[in-house]
Amino acid sequence: MSKIWVLGDAVVDLIPDGEHHYLKCAGGAPANVAVGVSRLGVDAGFIGRVGNDPLGKFMQQTLQAEKVSIEHMILDPKQRTSTVIVGLDEGERSFTFMVNPSADQFLEVADLPNFHQGDYLHCCSIALINESSRSSTIEAIRRVKQAGGFFSFDPNLRESLWASLDEMKTVVNSVVAMADILKFSEEELTLLTNTTSLEDATKAIVAKHPEKLIIITLGKDGAIYHLNGQSKVVAGKALKPVDTTGAGDAFVSGLLAGLSQVSNWKEESVLVDVIRKANASGALATTAKGAMSALPNKAQLEAFLAE
Repeated sequence: MSKIWVLGDAVVDLIPDGEHHYLKCAGGAPANVAVGVSRLGVDAGFIGRVGNDPLGKFMQQTLQAEKVSIEHMILDPKQRTSTVIVGLDEGERSFTFMVNPSADQFLEVADLPNFHQGDYLHCCSIALINESSRSSTIEAIRRVKQAGGFFSFDPNLRESLWASLDEMKTVVNSVVAMADILKFSEEELTLLTNTTSLEDATKAIVAKHPEKLIIITLGKDGAIYHLNGQSKVVAGKALKPVDTTGAGDAFVSGLLAGLSQVSNWKEESVLVDVIRKANASGALATTAKGAMSALPNKAQLEAFLAE
């Protein structure tokens, strides 16, 4: 049975609750994806570092309670857990990172698990910003592919954390080239391909990587995928958003859970069905505050799809 490993940052999100208070919520894209996968009934493990501090222990306990393997979630004795203030404006979000560099940036090769054939490894670009996390992440990618597994990459760009835009583009594009599965937003894809329209950006990325599964999320309109010359828009089901913080992560968790449970996901009908479920997972995640709060379980996802 495939295991889905998610590598990177586990973050405490502080989300406005009225004018004078913040809610402490477990977050961080990789942690969200791991929890989302687990809630959909698929074996998930987290790889990364948090601080040996109250927030780091809170993150460990949260993932463990969600049945995510935390054997490779290390409590760093010297560094602090990533903490982010989330701003919400009509359901859309902004981020202020309060700890930089945080414990996740100190990942070591010794922290990595043994990967097996059919496993999936997923990460985002925050894992690539600093050493030792960057080289450890690239080694994890090399190892999972060597073992006969798949590498999934969602850039999830946070430009303010990088030393320069040029460095971000160079490093992120080098890891794009290593991926089997890629998920982009429209804004990320145009930035990384140095284009100004989705059409031009798509042509550029597909021409460079025709053999990869490339998915571009379109918000309430669903997603479009490209693979081996195939291309298709898979429509989504719209819901009125309360908080979009975890929508992209919920899409990814639905996607990875779906791909891991079929053997022939390169077939059009199978892939369309997997992406349809990923769209639904992403939509459901916008119905409550906090990135993890509304990640759907299998029963909720099936009920929503049946409506």
